[in-house]
Amino acid sequence: MSTTTLTRPSTLALVPGPTWSSFEQFRKGGSASLEEIPEHGVGTLVGRGVTYRILREADFQNLIGLAGDVHRLQQGLNVIIQAAKVVAKYPDHEHVQLLVHSAALFAGSPVLPTCDGHDAFQLTQEEIDAQASDDFNLENAEIPRPRF
Repeated sequence: MSTTTLTRPSTLALVPGPTWSSFEQFRKGGSASLEEIPEHGVGTLVGRGVTYRILREADFQNLIGLAGDVHRLQQGLNVIIQAAKVVAKYPDHEHVQLLVHSAALFAGSPVLPTCDGHDAFQLTQEEIDAQASDDFNLENAEIPRPRF
């Protein structure tokens, strides 16, 4: 389950994290290898001619939010530029209002939604109790397999 909050992504302040020179080195480290990546850190895994960057979930979501903000700014500026070109060619009241309205829409949306990530799946105690009282018992060995 993901939660969405309306916040402006903070500045991009990523720092270098651990570097693994091979996938085997990374694999041998197990999950402890991932724990070496500091908050706001970027791990680097160098493979056969390919380099991978590994981020924590919160940093990845922040990066996605910033990229979405940049895209929104590009699209909004394009609309305003086109409206300004129309006003330059036809400087009447109606086209000036179009430019003002375009700029107002762009300025009125300074915040993007960002995702905080996903919560771990957990059963509630009520769900556990409801399943525990179930008399259903399924033995896999006794299920007849289909024959094709």
